[in-house]
Amino acid sequence: MRLLSYITNFGDPYLTSLLAGVIILWLAATRAWRPLLAWTSCFSVGVLAVAASRLAHAGWGVEISALNFAVISGHSMLASAVYPTTFGLCATQAKPRTARLAYLLGFACALAIGVSRVLLGFHSTAEVVTGWLLGTLIAGMTCSLMSRSRVRTFSVGKFSMHDSTPFAATAMALIVICHGKIVPVSNWIDSNASEVTQWSKPQAVETR
Repeated sequence: MRLLSYITNFGDPYLTSLLAGVIILWLAATRAWRPLLAWTSCFSVGVLAVAASRLAHAGWGVEISALNFAVISGHSMLASAVYPTTFGLCATQAKPRTARLAYLLGFACALAIGVSRVLLGFHSTAEVVTGWLLGTLIAGMTCSLMSRSRVRTFSVGKFSMHDSTPFAATAMALIVICHGKIVPVSNWIDSNASEVTQWSKPQAVETR
């Protein structure tokens, strides 16, 4: 159980959102505009989809009973979007085969996180698979565009960055430092869902 908790914490929004931010900064710094646009727009849509599904379930009870589906697994979506993209960017200067292996490693990490969510009882298989597919689509689109773009050289002061080493170092540091820290986003949405549902109800007019 402790091992499953250790694995699942790699998908927590605290860590994955920071990695997503580093991806944005790196793509902007290397002027990879198309991958940057794909990442920011698709990742934002993925986050909104997860939040909307949880709000709909907590506020209005929306679910698909036949599939045991209530909400999109946020950990699975974030992990499958962030880790393949992160590992793929770390290998942008490597040979194509190495870059593919790096992407698959991130994919395997996301898969392990998704399985841990099911085994720990946080999500059903359908919820995890949905989140995993959504995140994989985001990562695949970004890495596909990245493979067609060359990482350009840029300078910061006296330092000239020719490869993805600074990105890899920053990403690994965040993973080591931030793993285990948790942001209870789901609990916050659940606790505030009742207020949102009240806004959607017509206000009763007082009569004498």
